[in-house]
Amino acid sequence: MFKLFAIMCLLVNGEVQCQAYDDSDRQIFDELYKCEQQAEYRFYGMMDYFTAYRIPYERIIVGCDEVDT
Repeated sequence: MFKLFAIMCLLVNGEVQCQAYDDSDRQIFDELYKCEQQAEYRFYGMMDYFTAYRIPYERIIVGCDEVDT
């Protein structure tokens, strides 16, 4: 079983600040490839948003963690 996570490192007042996030939808995926597909979708959606609103960032990682059931 797998769940989504994100790590966002944004520029705040010229300083890089990183924060880890769990998926707000709390989706659990049976297979890694399904989780990775959703991670890719979320990543590109966030990049569109950050680009459109010119939000400065240093690094954004969206991926999958294995979870115990």
